[in-house]
Amino acid sequence: MARIRMSRRVLMLSAAVFAALPAMAQDITLTFANWATAEATTRDGMEQVIARFEEANPGIRIDSQAIAFPEIGRQMVLRIRSGNPPDVAQIAGNDTFLLAASGGLQALDDYAGETLATLKPGSYAPFQTEKGLVAMPWNQAPAGFWFSRDILKGAGLDPDNPPATIEDLNAAMAKVKEAYPDIIVLGMDTTNRAFSLQSNWPWMRAFGALPIGEGATGADTPEMKAYLGWMRMLAQEGYIDPGRKIGEFRPLIAQGQVAFLWDQVLVQGVIQNASGIDDATFNAQFGVAPMPAGALGSGYSFEGGHQLVMFDKSAQKDAAWKFINYLATDEAAAKLYTVDTNRSIPPAASFADPELAASLDTPVIEAFSTSIIPTITPEPFGPDFATAATAIMAGVQEAVTSDRPIDDIAADIQSQLDR
Repeated sequence: MARIRMSRRVLMLSAAVFAALPAMAQDITLTFANWATAEATTRDGMEQVIARFEEANPGIRIDSQAIAFPEIGRQMVLRIRSGNPPDVAQIAGNDTFLLAASGGLQALDDYAGETLATLKPGSYAPFQTEKGLVAMPWNQAPAGFWFSRDILKGAGLDPDNPPATIEDLNAAMAKVKEAYPDIIVLGMDTTNRAFSLQSNWPWMRAFGALPIGEGATGADTPEMKAYLGWMRMLAQEGYIDPGRKIGEFRPLIAQGQVAFLWDQVLVQGVIQNASGIDDATFNAQFGVAPMPAGALGSGYSFEGGHQLVMFDKSAQKDAAWKFINYLATDEAAAKLYTVDTNRSIPPAASFADPELAASLDTPVIEAFSTSIIPTITPEPFGPDFATAATAIMAGVQEAVTSDRPIDDIAADIQSQLDR
């Protein structure tokens, strides 16, 4: 009987030990909300980066949740309110600051301290708020003034010297339109959405307009009216194609149907993917420069890059930070996704990997790094940005599609902003 009782004790102890083992050895699963895996052009690169992270961190599994870019900000707010946010999310633009204002994000200061010293200061400064560092920069994707050298040459313009001022641009657009009456002279986003205001903000600033934000002078001002009048001229002369989203112009410039394009650094990748041309051919056919200077004597840009955020309800913050830090700073991940897939610029100040450094040693990256990024102007992001964008861009659309007096349009925008 004693032998039997001992066997039972051993069996019971063994059962208890083995019951505890799965809990001790169980992998961590991080939920990662992103649009990179929702889009065909970036899905493969993102999935490869995730696989490499999991291979390097066998105790962590990534549950990638694909959400379309236009929906992800709203979805994250709803999930914060319902108490079910992911661990990590890809985010951009005003959505980053909406999430920060919601109180649902984890400040990253205690996690990112040493990492920040390896980044370009300008890459993370916009995300330092009174609540701390609310987001980690993943890539930089500022806007530049792209141009087709072939079209400029065909219009009798210098293909190596694009317009440096808005006055120069007006004259160049007239020549392009005369030489190529059927193409889009200037591709720019004039839709009514928050991103369109983000894209048009540097042009407003070039005219001296400051309708919202810190130090705002309002919409019913001579400067804002000058901007609206210029937009109307672009439409009346047939230089722009109103109502198109910025992404719609990218394949068109690759086909030789757009002369100038106001768009982000990723344009090179889109053109090369669409046309199959190599780097040397691309640089011979296309170039990018700072936005032509306006009344204030300078041009501006906007930062359209993507960030990574951690949610305060994450039960595995150390693992979440490890994943964020990997995506943002690992050189192999930067080469595979940020540079080769997303065609943007990593936030790191320097690179030890000679292959990665060489991939960033290009005329386009040089132009952005030395001439365009320094012109980035702060956007008036915040909880009211989307509402203000609706009012402002509705006025812009009216300016480019109607003959209603500009003074009346500006007054209406201001009335909407006041409300």
